[in-house]
Amino acid sequence: MQKQRYSVYETLHSEMVDELEQIKKDELSPIVFARGGIEIVKLAIERLRQHVITNGFSSEESEVSFFKEVKPQFMSKLIFFRKLYDSEVKRPLMVDKINAKKYFKREIRKVKRNYQKRSEIYAYYKSGATHLDRVYFLRRPGDLLYSADSFMIVDSSFQTLHDSTVSEFLADEEYCAYLYRQLSVTETVQQTVGLIQNESTKGLRWTGSKVALTELVYALYSAGVLNDGNADVKDIVADISKLFNIDIGNFYRTFQEIRLRKKDRVSFLNHLIERLEDRMNYWDENPKQ
Repeated sequence: MQKQRYSVYETLHSEMVDELEQIKKDELSPIVFARGGIEIVKLAIERLRQHVITNGFSSEESEVSFFKEVKPQFMSKLIFFRKLYDSEVKRPLMVDKINAKKYFKREIRKVKRNYQKRSEIYAYYKSGATHLDRVYFLRRPGDLLYSADSFMIVDSSFQTLHDSTVSEFLADEEYCAYLYRQLSVTETVQQTVGLIQNESTKGLRWTGSKVALTELVYALYSAGVLNDGNADVKDIVADISKLFNIDIGNFYRTFQEIRLRKKDRVSFLNHLIERLEDRMNYWDENPKQ
């Protein structure tokens, strides 16, 4: 029975991960990706909750194991996507390099303060200790449980004292990794812009639209012609921005707008093909020029 129950948990988790991987491949903007992730995880958690309410647990040990190990694998994703959504909505524009850098550093400090505030529980969880498991990870029917930052009553049939705390620890690990990546991108772009300002009269300059350049970037990325197909789109953007002396801006959002075009979604690439064919035809007709 225990193995069968864990098989259900694993199946629900695997299905959730597969759906998240699918929308990740769609190259959505971070905000749209976060929204999609929230909906997928919410549905998975509701299925998990219904299974628990209907079937219960065979022992206190299995209940502790569920709320300490299983549920946080789902809840942490919901918390992460919620934080990702809020972060992307509130973040400064990429052109505002200084404030963008300050914003991500401030978010990292908030995560660190959260760890410090709950350091005893974090140490207990990370150490693998078990002596307080019955207090932290068994439900207490009849008790009124409240969410961490408000007086909202939560579902005591699917909530323990600290399963959400563990979930937030796991979410913050993923969220911090995201914040450090964004901080790195911001610093790279800032360095690139500084180079552009210092060497604006040197080298090639992109004088077409940023939308057109974004088309070109994603064409190169999709074709897999850089680094044997292992180049990430962010790396391609960084190098092309440096090469052509341009800040390409929020390329995720621009690409999403390109995808939403009702017709001629690759207008710039089609334009390149037409101009190249025109050039070839001209040389065919005028071989000595």
